[in-house]
Amino acid sequence: MGSAGDVAGGSRRLSAALHVVLRLPRRGVTRAGRIAALAVVGGLAVGPAALAGPAGAAPTSRTARPVGLVQAGNSKTTCIYASYGRQLVQVERATGITYDCLEVFSTEDPNWAQWQDPWITNPRYGYVKWVAADPNRHTLVIAENLVPDDVAATANWRLLGARGRFDIYAEHLAENLVAAGLGYSVIRLGPEMNGPWEVDWIGTKPSQWHDWALYFTQIVRTMRAVPGAHFLFDWNVNANYEDLPLAAYYPGNASVDIVGIDAYDEASMRLPPVGSLRRWPSLANEPLGLDAVYRFAREHGKPLSIPEWGTLSTHGDDGAYVSGIGQFVAHHVVAYESWYDAGDNHILQLSPRSAPRSFAAYVAAFGPRSVIARYEASRVRGGA
Repeated sequence: MGSAGDVAGGSRRLSAALHVVLRLPRRGVTRAGRIAALAVVGGLAVGPAALAGPAGAAPTSRTARPVGLVQAGNSKTTCIYASYGRQLVQVERATGITYDCLEVFSTEDPNWAQWQDPWITNPRYGYVKWVAADPNRHTLVIAENLVPDDVAATANWRLLGARGRFDIYAEHLAENLVAAGLGYSVIRLGPEMNGPWEVDWIGTKPSQWHDWALYFTQIVRTMRAVPGAHFLFDWNVNANYEDLPLAAYYPGNASVDIVGIDAYDEASMRLPPVGSLRRWPSLANEPLGLDAVYRFAREHGKPLSIPEWGTLSTHGDDGAYVSGIGQFVAHHVVAYESWYDAGDNHILQLSPRSAPRSFAAYVAAFGPRSVIARYEASRVRGGA
């Protein structure tokens, strides 16, 4: 199991955009050290008719699941990363949202023993009980590295994984999740793999990218074969960093249910100033930005996810960025999005006192009276 420190601090992993990160050691670099610059702008009023977006890919038999859960389609589920307990209660009271989707990180595993038996399966942390309280509506989104830290230190782990050397650990991971009642979780497998701050990143050479993708597929195939496993697998890049061809490390449609992008209010290039109407389109149209990753997802028949997003105190309380994300979710085929509400590394929490503009824009876009919330409720009632 992971330590209590893993729970309290999440994984301390982050989105990054500045190329300066390449000059920093891969281990021990904080989220604040990697976050680049600048906030984003956007947002128009969204009507209910805009919410359906283009038709999403129909779920396959392996992803058939209770309609109240995150789907491999246009479910538009509103998730949150906030520690279970007091922190979650606080954000729910503030926003008026009762979250049916929680994000967790299981990405600080020193060895296989902890990797295959993640801390979230321990009832003491509350997530098992939370899912069991309403298994037809409560979804966990679990960030999981491809390998533990000690294996990532070896040079050829991607190749070994691609050859099936680590299958037994993936099998045990799936068995432990299923046994804990978490067999319908969304697995963010190898999140932000295009960033060198991740111990399990894709590497620097095409041969490494190829092996990484094959190993991803090997894990997915192994975990899906476990009885009771109904996982969705999210292939999740980091926005606006290292504009490598996505197809070079994409594992293939059979191994991916959702294509994700972590999209904080930052960029690897100069953007128009906060308040400019040109700022949001500049961010969204960047190489490996929202628009590019969304096009890739739809070309492959997959919905998009935004597993991590948020505004930064270093750039200011930018409600227009939040409205822009809300508009994007409303107009596109999105499985889920998740605000990063841990309150660390200069990422603003959802609070009417510390971030009134972001908070108001978030509640307007995703709160109980929002058109997105009404869409999701209608979808669940209709069994879509």
